[in-house]
Amino acid sequence: MDALSDLHLFKEIVEAGSFVSAAARLDITPSAVSKRLSRYELRLGVRLLNRTTRSLSLTEAGETLFLRGRNILEEVELAELASIDAATKPSGGLRVACSDAFALHVLLPMLQTFQSTYPDVRINVLQGDGPIDMVTERIDVAIRFEQPTNTDFVVRPLIEDPWVVCASPSYLVQHGAPQHPYELATHRCLTIRARDVESADWIFRQGDQRATVTVNSVFSGIGLVVKQAALNGLGIARLAHFLVRESIRQGELVQLFKAFEPADKRSIYVVYPHRDFLPLKVRLFVDHISQHMTMPR
Repeated sequence: MDALSDLHLFKEIVEAGSFVSAAARLDITPSAVSKRLSRYELRLGVRLLNRTTRSLSLTEAGETLFLRGRNILEEVELAELASIDAATKPSGGLRVACSDAFALHVLLPMLQTFQSTYPDVRINVLQGDGPIDMVTERIDVAIRFEQPTNTDFVVRPLIEDPWVVCASPSYLVQHGAPQHPYELATHRCLTIRARDVESADWIFRQGDQRATVTVNSVFSGIGLVVKQAALNGLGIARLAHFLVRESIRQGELVQLFKAFEPADKRSIYVVYPHRDFLPLKVRLFVDHISQHMTMPR
C-alpha cells in the first residue's frame, strides 16, 4: 500500500473510533483493517494507537500523525477537485508562441471573442519567429508556417497562406513594375529575417516552369517591419497573405506576378503537445482559432 492509502486508513480508524466501524466505512473486514494498521506501524517504527478490548486511543506519535495527516489528505482532496474543475472549466495560463505579425493581425482579433467566452484563461504570447523548443520553453500552443516533423506533437493545418509579392504604389511609380520574377534582380527587395535565417531565394511557378530568384535585399527584418518598409516605398517584399491582404484590398500595396503561383504550398499550422489528457483550455483555444481562421473574409 502507498503512504497516502495507509494514512487514509489510519484517519478512518481514528474518526470511526473502532476497527469495526472503520471496516464498514472502507468496505473491508475488521481483521484486514487491523493487519494493515499493524503493517503501517511496523513500517513507521512507532505505535500509533493504544488498543484495548473496548477502546482505541491515540499515542503521542499517533496524535501528531493524525493532525498533520488529516491536513495533507484534505489538501490532496482539494487538489484533485481542482484538477477535475480545470478539466471541465478552462482556467489558468496558456503559453502561445507565434510571430509578432500573426499575434497582431490574427491572434488579437480572435482573443476578443475567446476571452469574453473564457475569461479565466490568461494568454501569454511568446515570440515565435524562427525555431522554438516547445518543451524547454513550456509552450502550450505554437503557430507555425512550416509543418513540424517531430512526432511528439499534434500538427493541425489551419489554412493555406501563400506568399504574396507586393510593393507600394509609390515604389512602382518611381522604379517601374516588374513583369517577370527574373526582373527582381534589378529591383530593391525587402526580405524576412527571423533568428538569423533570411529568406532571399524566392521561388515561383507558372505551369510547369519554375523560376528561382536570389533577390537583392536592401532591408531585412521580421514580417511586420518588412511590411511597414514596403508601405513606406522602400522596395518589393514577399509577405504572408494574411499579413498583406487588407493592405492590398485598400490599395496601400499592389500584388505583383499574379500569373505566377508560389512554387511550394504554404500553410499555417497549429502545434501542441501530444498528451493523453489534453488540457481543456488548449483544446478550446485550438478549436477557436481554427474557426476564426476559416471564417469568410
